[in-house]
This record gives sequence, C-alpha cells and structure tokens, in this order.
Amino acid sequence: MYRRDRVGSFLWEIMLTTKRVGRPPNPPAPTVPEPYDRPEYAERLQAIVDALEIGDLAKDVKLYCQKILRRCDLLRATDVKRFPAKGEEQVTLLLRVVFESTNGAAALRLPILRAVNTCLHPVFVARGLALLEAFDQIDLVGLHATVTDLGLADQMDRALRHKLVQILGPPVMTVLPKKPSARRSTVRPKDVTQKSWDDVMVLRKLKPKRQARVAA
Repeated sequence: MYRRDRVGSFLWEIMLTTKRVGRPPNPPAPTVPEPYDRPEYAERLQAIVDALEIGDLAKDVKLYCQKILRRCDLLRATDVKRFPAKGEEQVTLLLRVVFESTNGAAALRLPILRAVNTCLHPVFVARGLALLEAFDQIDLVGLHATVTDLGLADQMDRALRHKLVQILGPPVMTVLPKKPSARRSTVRPKDVTQKSWDDVMVLRKLKPKRQARVAA
C-alpha cells in the first residue's frame, strides 16, 4: 500500500512538471493599412517628390502628405465646385513653400508641415511669389524650437500665422460690389411692331408684383 502511494505521487509529479503539448497560440491578426497608406497614394506622392527633386522624406511626413491626397479626393468627389483643388496641387504647394524657401529640406518635418498647411489661406496663396518670399523671412526650424522650449509646441500654427500677417497683411477676402438689378427695357426693339410692343407693355402692367413675405 505504501509503495503504491509512492508510485502514484511520483506519477503525479511527472504530470505536473511535464509541459503539455497542445494547440499553438493563435497568430496575431493581420493589421489593415489605413486607406491613405495604399500604394496608389504613395506613388502619387513620389511623383511630386521626384518632380521637386526633394529626395527621401520621413515616414510620418509621407503619410501626412498621402492623407492630404486622399482627403482632397474625398472632398472633390462630394462637391467638385465647392472643393476644386486637387490633392497634387495642395501637396505641391505645401512642399514648395517650405523646400524652395530658405528653410530647405531641414524644415520638412511633420510638426512644421502641419503648421504651414493650416496657414495656407487662399488670400495668401493668391499672392503667388510673395508667399514664397515671406517664408524666406521666417526661420521655421528656429520658430518650432522656440515654441517647443516654451511648452507651446501645439501653438506652432498660431505663431506662424502671426508672422505671415506681419509680412503679408491680414488675409481679408475682397468683397465684390453687387451688380445692379437689371431693369426691363421700355424701348421697342426694331424687329417688333408698335402694336405688339403695346400689347407687351399692357401685359407687364397687368402682371401682379411679388409681395414680400412677412415673418410670422
């Protein structure tokens, strides 16, 4: 009886110390890339980079530019009249004002590009070469370092906009004067007889005028 107990306990210890062979753990689920991280957007961005002869961009900068491309595609698909700008135009302008100014490739960083992109107001963009010359006067790398040291890295866009306003003036949209309402001519056309014209004038007088709606 004693020997049988010892054999049983010995077998129990073997079972506890022996690693069981079971099913292997489940493999990690494959990660689905973001829509803007597709090859089509990477190829479109690379064509812009090659045309500007910029060289290689950081991974986060590439993804940010590809996100702009996709966003413009979606907006144009929604309402092309309201959002006429193409993604290639937006990204090209963003990279040019930074890379082709005195800042150069050193300023092609994600925080700086984000701030620049928010400051590309249509009024500033319409200035053309003056916008590029304005960025020649702004040290983007130094400005980013300053706001970061002050703990205001998230205010980079406001600091940059302030400097652009000092150089280019406030981005105020010009309001075109309203065209005067066209009045119906009372002069008889040459190809219309006097009798027909008299009938037209009588019909105009008989036509009731629209009454203004009164708010309830």
